[in-house]
Amino acid sequence: MAAPIRILIINPNTSKHMTEALKPVVESLNFPSKVKFTFFTSPSPGIASIDSPEDASKSAEICLPRLDPFLHEHHAFLVACYSQHPLVPALKEKCAKLAASHAACKKNFIRIRAEDVPSEVHKPSVARKYVTGIFEASVMASLAFVPDDAGFGIVSTGKIWEEALQNAVDELFGAKDSARFYGCETTGLNASELHDLPAEEVRVKMMDATKRLLRRGMTQTGEKDSKVKAICLGCAGMVGLDSAVRSACVEELGEEAGGAVCIVDGVKAGVGALYGLVKGLGQYW
Repeated sequence: MAAPIRILIINPNTSKHMTEALKPVVESLNFPSKVKFTFFTSPSPGIASIDSPEDASKSAEICLPRLDPFLHEHHAFLVACYSQHPLVPALKEKCAKLAASHAACKKNFIRIRAEDVPSEVHKPSVARKYVTGIFEASVMASLAFVPDDAGFGIVSTGKIWEEALQNAVDELFGAKDSARFYGCETTGLNASELHDLPAEEVRVKMMDATKRLLRRGMTQTGEKDSKVKAICLGCAGMVGLDSAVRSACVEELGEEAGGAVCIVDGVKAGVGALYGLVKGLGQYW
């Protein structure tokens, strides 16, 4: 029987409520029972709501040392913060060192009998490992969907993310101001307020931001079509708000065109990408 595939989903803020909200999203994907998910929440004291790139950096400093025990037990890691989060490259570096250590052991013909391996060391410790963030995963998913003459955009939280995510996309693409990216529109809320404020208020702000984003892709005012063919949910805390984005698309573009816009949940995109990598490229060297 094939060994389980183990994926760690990392919430780098201290909100256990947000971590719990991610679980049904992952469960809804109906992966085989041999795929095992573990959820990690930043320890306290930590960053309660990641509302800037500076918060992201601080959260990485807090979380990274606490993640070491999980590296040996998992094949893949998803950083559930919609930013260019420093945990992504930091975890890649740690995983690369583990892989290099294993490769050196093989090269030197080191053999350890199974009964001599400590019980706390699991087989994935000698595995090829994969890391991504929900930002990176959602951008890649959007590009896989949109036609070459169209593009995607992001609906996020506070205004600071408009510039921060533009810079993050530029760096990911390796070029500035790509014609494929129509930018980021924001709600003016932080991640915590997505859950704490009245649902209708949040829904209205999500719809307003979505409509502004769609208008960026219109060549004429009042046109019922937009070059924005995919919209990324720019916060892990936007779980369940895809319906507000869809309603805004339909109101702005009509039933057919609005219904055709792809709404990308970075958590779903990230989990799917990691599962595909483990299955497609393999677990072991």
